[in-house]
Amino acid sequence: MYLLKNSGVVRQRRRTLVLVSFATLLTTATLLFLDAPAADSKRVPPSLQFEKMPHRNTLVANVTFVAFDTETTGFSPSGDRIVEIGAVKFRNGQVLAEKSWIIHPGRRIPYWATEVHGITNEDVQDKPSFKKVYPEFAEFAQGSVLMAHNARFDVSFMAEEIRRAELPMLNNLVVDSLPLFRKWFPDARSYTLSEVAHYTEVDTGVLHRALADSMYVVLIFEKGLSKRNGHLRLGELYQESGGAMSF
Repeated sequence: MYLLKNSGVVRQRRRTLVLVSFATLLTTATLLFLDAPAADSKRVPPSLQFEKMPHRNTLVANVTFVAFDTETTGFSPSGDRIVEIGAVKFRNGQVLAEKSWIIHPGRRIPYWATEVHGITNEDVQDKPSFKKVYPEFAEFAQGSVLMAHNARFDVSFMAEEIRRAELPMLNNLVVDSLPLFRKWFPDARSYTLSEVAHYTEVDTGVLHRALADSMYVVLIFEKGLSKRNGHLRLGELYQESGGAMSF
């Protein structure tokens, strides 16, 4: 009887150890998953893996940003493609450089997408692929904090294109100007880029073109920043935009 009792205790202890080990493994796997950089524009805290990014304590006035925008064939990062990238590099209210790329998407552009951004199949006929354009964009953005309006859309498309082309993923952090402008301009009627531009009296001649929309983000951002007396730090900007995003 003593042996039977003890064997039962042993079996119970073994079951307990197995359950504890499984729970530990599951917790570890979950933490690793949550800490991994994601291609679906996951929000992450700045960490050592972004060592080339400016420090969180840096004054925003001393940070180089690249506002960027994409135009696409549709709304699905997995099924659609980028047809245009626009980018504006700026620091402390000064535009340092600007560039745009028209891209052959490797598929036809639907008529309804052309009605939005005006880019036709003829426009992209002799243009380079994303794989050829991407290294130029990566070099343009190197060391900068990226910024985009409704950044989840642009980051998701960029990440999918990069993965499809089997190229190195960008390690830049991204500020989403959509939640940022919601916080900075709480009385705006809505937070589409055109409405925020109207609210902040930024002239918009052309909309839904990548370079023009990037420039509007810059101009609106600088108007909001001017009301913060030059003391805003990068970490505070991340916080006010809902957290930095990564690719």
